[in-house]
Amino acid sequence: MNVNPESVPRFVLDVLEKLQSAGHEGYLVGGCVRDLVMGKKPSDFDVATRATPAEVERLFERSVPVGERFGTVLVLGPPESGTDVHVTTYRSEGAYKDGRRPSEVRFARSIHEDLSRRDFTMNAMAWNPLSGELVDPFEGRADIENRLIRAVGDPEERMREDLLRTLRAVRFSAQFGFDIEEETWRAIERNAAGVRRLSAERVRDELLKLLEAPHCERALWTMAELGLLQEILPELKGAARLAQHKRGAPTLLDHLIQTAAACPADGELRLAGLVHDIGKLATRAIDPSGRVTFHGHTASGAETARAIARRLKLPKASAERIASLVEMHMSLGPELTKKGLRRWVARRGAPWVRDLISLARADALASGWEEPPPHLGEIERSLEEIVRAKEAFTKQDLAVSGRDVMEVLGIGPGPKVGEVLDLLYEHVLEHPEQNTKDALIAKMKSL
Repeated sequence: MNVNPESVPRFVLDVLEKLQSAGHEGYLVGGCVRDLVMGKKPSDFDVATRATPAEVERLFERSVPVGERFGTVLVLGPPESGTDVHVTTYRSEGAYKDGRRPSEVRFARSIHEDLSRRDFTMNAMAWNPLSGELVDPFEGRADIENRLIRAVGDPEERMREDLLRTLRAVRFSAQFGFDIEEETWRAIERNAAGVRRLSAERVRDELLKLLEAPHCERALWTMAELGLLQEILPELKGAARLAQHKRGAPTLLDHLIQTAAACPADGELRLAGLVHDIGKLATRAIDPSGRVTFHGHTASGAETARAIARRLKLPKASAERIASLVEMHMSLGPELTKKGLRRWVARRGAPWVRDLISLARADALASGWEEPPPHLGEIERSLEEIVRAKEAFTKQDLAVSGRDVMEVLGIGPGPKVGEVLDLLYEHVLEHPEQNTKDALIAKMKSL
């Protein structure tokens, strides 16, 4: 597992060379080192140095202090490079009094002291690509080779310092398919209830990243076992007890997690999958024949989804996307006509309809279908035909206006004009090729 210096952009090497030439130590640290050790391409680069922020700013003309309290300076690369570098002075941290942030940050004198404050061993390595030196005091490289997520030092202390680390551990597990080391697992389990103290925004961001990751199904089960899932989404309590009798998914929680994982890797779409049948918990009933029913579970689930989105402080558009998918997830039956599909595309857009098809496919697979129902493929083909032919009309796309209606029918302003436009719109949805002025005037005269 050799780290290749050629994987580091030229500008990043220039930053390290300039620091070194001025007599300052400099190392790549954090996620970029982890990714390089794993043979992945980092999305950004962070440098830790003994130089103070003032010294860094003097060395680099194109620099901006972005985290003065934490000693971070953003060194701007040439515009054509697309690469900027965060340069942070070695630091240590005081006590974490609120489970979210340190009470004070102090500059440190060594890279070892700086690494000792980090969360997991795989993120507590430093590498100098100029000399090839890898500083790995907590055996992060070995843990990567063994596919383990292990806390730096005392796991209990690390989790209590910043309770978001309980979620980050599971998110890394979802991204890389790693196991969580036993003592770290126990510390997360003991501190799971603490996530209630975190801001909704921090929880939301970690949850969406986790849902987008390759191993999200495994991670969701990990969250459930640790107690984190019920803390973040208390609406799921009881889902593990509600029998579903679906092949391969004996409980509602099985079905929900499998549906989320079967959706494309889109955090919001997978969140819709995770809660799409959540309304069953509130609507379960027994009919006179003794059969279990869930009448109205889609509408109930949509309201619950909106409440979850509000609590997680998702943008309004995202909240409506998730809730509407939950509400409509059973609407793609074989009886859906092309006219109805045109109406959906006109109202909500083709991307939303594609999401709904993806959710329906995932729901079917998580219900025991070996292949998605064939009619979903037919609906998808019809959708693409509508998009290509630009047949998704709104009333505003009609080739005639209210003024045309009044002139042709010899009527004045009033409800009748709107009624005629509604009838013409329904006609065009059925016969999109007739959305021309001549054809619609002829249709008006025949009404």
